[in-house]
Amino acid sequence: EHANSVRTCTISGDPHYYTFDNSVFHFQGTCTYVLSEQCQNGLPYYRVEGKNEHRGSTHVSWTRLVKVFVHDETIELVKGRYGEAKVTRSGFSVIVSTDFGLMVSYDMYSYVRISVPYTYQNSTCGLCGNFDNHPGNDFRTRQGEVVSSDVDFANSWKAPGDDEPGCEVQCSGLACAGCTAAQTAVYRNSAHCGILENSTGPFAGCHQQLAPGSFVDSCVYDLCVGGGYQPILCQALNVYSSQCQQNGIQPQSWRRPGFCEIPCPANSHYEAQGTGCPSTCVNPNSTDNCPLPDQESCVCNSGYLLSGRVCVPHADCGCSFEGRYYYSGETVILDTDYGSFATCWIRGPGSYHTFDGVMYQYPGACRLTLAKVMGSSDHSHFMITVEKVPQGPQGFSNVLKFEAEGTQVAIEMASSSTVKVSDRNHFLQIKYITYNEV
Repeated sequence: EHANSVRTCTISGDPHYYTFDNSVFHFQGTCTYVLSEQCQNGLPYYRVEGKNEHRGSTHVSWTRLVKVFVHDETIELVKGRYGEAKVTRSGFSVIVSTDFGLMVSYDMYSYVRISVPYTYQNSTCGLCGNFDNHPGNDFRTRQGEVVSSDVDFANSWKAPGDDEPGCEVQCSGLACAGCTAAQTAVYRNSAHCGILENSTGPFAGCHQQLAPGSFVDSCVYDLCVGGGYQPILCQALNVYSSQCQQNGIQPQSWRRPGFCEIPCPANSHYEAQGTGCPSTCVNPNSTDNCPLPDQESCVCNSGYLLSGRVCVPHADCGCSFEGRYYYSGETVILDTDYGSFATCWIRGPGSYHTFDGVMYQYPGACRLTLAKVMGSSDHSHFMITVEKVPQGPQGFSNVLKFEAEGTQVAIEMASSSTVKVSDRNHFLQIKYITYNEV
């Protein structure tokens, strides 16, 4: 019955851990820890590590870095920096997914979700627990001992290689927040964290599926640490809202002007139920058959596509080369030994071509730097490029350009087999010269 299902572990706030088996604990160490790992033979191996940091208070910590080890590769997701390889954006998070069902998402601030398929039941270990449907034994140390102390449990999963001094935990559990009775009363009211458990509030439809009690406790904790700072409240409410959406339940609108509203960048707008697979320059049809649930996000306006993190017109999309996407104008070194460069360059009307010859329906063209003298070499500097440039409303022509010693030569190889050579001061036409197309 669980063949197509997944179980999810989440880490949020400063940090609150919700294991695969729904145990909840609060741990403040700032070392690097194994969040989840495949611990039994016979299944594809993975390991997810998390590195915490202090933000304003040395009593609590927040997730700063997530590392995913899979298929002999390491993918790092760092707070405020968006990853590249094997990483996609969904809503306001970045997601690493694998062919065997592991999915790791990070909002690049403090909210981490790790989902594994049911084939990994009884086969995981780390701070997310062992996924055996028995929360009572989740505090199993690396040595295999079940302990009662969340600190002893979490410390045992410190990852090797983190030598940061003083990263050990300084306090334990909810007591780290140091909430007073007055603070607790204020932050539990319906204007703050209490909105989560309000039976007539925007989250009421989710209560039966996901009990809000522990989320309220975590929210109050975070506000005590943050002195009631509203963005922290918004983050805590968003964690519960996201969990509801992951369970197929859409909360009522809870963001409003002046309260947790989300400003969106140019050429995009906010949607509470945006697609989990936004249309991109690489895959304009990604919304079709999207496997991810709808979630709040900034969605590109009609006529625009995501190019990295920016919504651009179709004509301003970049190039795909050997499985990687490059922005329009971006240059990449293809061969460090011989100094070969490739530049993604889009201009003018016409068809769209990538570096490796794939044609898209968008306007633009690409330029390839064939050879160039690098850096401050003592050799005479030159650069040879080949361009595919628009010619008329539909066509293209190939142009080979040579630059050296202040001279620029362009050889246009037109469809009539006419080759034109020009520099700054001369124009020379040579008819019917046979050439090999570059």
